Amino acid sequence: MSNLSLRLPIFVTINIIYVGRYLSHPTMKIALIGFGTVGQSLVKVLHEKKGQLKARYGFDAELVAVSDILKGSVMDPEGLDLAQLLRLVKETGKIDDYSRGVKGLDSLETIKRCGADTVVEVAWTNMETGEPGITHIREALKNGRHVVTSNKGPIALAYHELRQLAEERDVELRFECTVMSGTPAIAVGLEALASHRVTEIRGIVNSTTNYILTKMEKGIGYSDALKEAQTLGFAEADSSADVEG
Repeated sequence: MSNLSLRLPIFVTINIIYVGRYLSHPTMKIALIGFGTVGQSLVKVLHEKKGQLKARYGFDAELVAVSDILKGSVMDPEGLDLAQLLRLVKETGKIDDYSRGVKGLDSLETIKRCGADTVVEVAWTNMETGEPGITHIREALKNGRHVVTSNKGPIALAYHELRQLAEERDVELRFECTVMSGTPAIAVGLEALASHRVTEIRGIVNSTTNYILTKMEKGIGYSDALKEAQTLGFAEADSSADVEG
């Protein structure tokens, strides 16, 4: 797994840990909407780094639901077996054969019924409508669930509505991982530099563009560099939002 494709789920995890500070119980229950590259990588981090996250941050989590429009859905309030989920999706591309739990729910039913503290929304990005991400996030917030998302469409198109809804329901909406593949940017400005006035930012702030330009500097053609970025999972299948600015 490349550093870029790993960085995004790591920052999703950091956002989840941040939200965990607001819980009154020790184990966070998570529902995952979207089980593509980012979703699977996040589950791998939660599985492989469970002991490290517990020792370093006092963070413990149970995945209670996964819903993906292509790979299927499963929900179990007692917690899902992360190793089994990863094995199934690797071997079959589906999670329909998971050994227990409620299966076949769509994403909205999953959000309503999962009993999770936090919904992690990492479904596909639509920069024209922001859907289905906007509806996913809105439904989670309405149900009093914290939301962590890497989906830039809803934040770009409906941030003010979603932020107001989060404040009304007294829950967190964390979206650091929607920009620069999770490179700390939003929290740095809003929290770490809260007492400062930022007057200018310079740089290639889009990781896909940064990756492509770096590869082209080494002699690789644009099309090949873009295809490689998509294969690694940090460029969208429809890359126009990235490469067309």
